[in-house]
Amino acid sequence: MMGEESWAESARCRDFNTELFFPEKGGNTSEAKRICAPCPVQTECLNYALRRDEQYGVWGGMSIRERRRIKR
Repeated sequence: MMGEESWAESARCRDFNTELFFPEKGGNTSEAKRICAPCPVQTECLNYALRRDEQYGVWGGMSIRERRRIKR
């Protein structure tokens, strides 16, 4: 997943198809968010996406639109 990020080894998303976490623009993110909800590294994942200003996908249980809202 992220190589240098050791937390990623414990991420639940590793056991699922990555396409779930990177839907087409306007696509459904509910399944990815359901998978993220109990993930033990959800906070680390979200922080990673916020630090790197990830523009695509569901990270830490949040879509790009949701991440933009918290950055404001």
